[in-house]
Amino acid sequence: MSIVKHRFSLPQGMIPFLFLCITAGCSKDFFKPYSERIIGRWELYDTNKIGLGSSRIVYSEGSFQFSSDGSFFYTRRSGAQYAGTWRLKKYTVTVTNSEGQQSSEQKHSLLLSATNIEDQQVLAENFDDLNFTGTDRFKAEVSNNFNTVTYKFKRN
Repeated sequence: MSIVKHRFSLPQGMIPFLFLCITAGCSKDFFKPYSERIIGRWELYDTNKIGLGSSRIVYSEGSFQFSSDGSFFYTRRSGAQYAGTWRLKKYTVTVTNSEGQQSSEQKHSLLLSATNIEDQQVLAENFDDLNFTGTDRFKAEVSNNFNTVTYKFKRN
């Protein structure tokens, strides 16, 4: 009994062509900076608190419209409308373990500040950690010493 080995090779230049064909239908949002990915209309669909004590949940429900000029509009389900500004910052968190080894991680924070158009009520929140979990979803966290509140958004 003999074993026959066949060797298959692609014509020169075929691999880049195949890569292009495979990735052409995929979203390119993954490659965009967070400041571009956040632009558009988003719905806050879930908040979840883990830990002890109480937390003040500033934005509890509604829709957000983020513009590229740093402005945004927030509309509660009740119809109350707010206008304000948003700002994203990238920062590095460095942790040292018990053996003295350090590890660093890049994170993004999101600062929102908005004023009610009718009664001038101000809402402000600084989300410590923002992560896109897909092209149409992101989550943002607010942490204090005792608990963390996670906000989940989906694109409208």
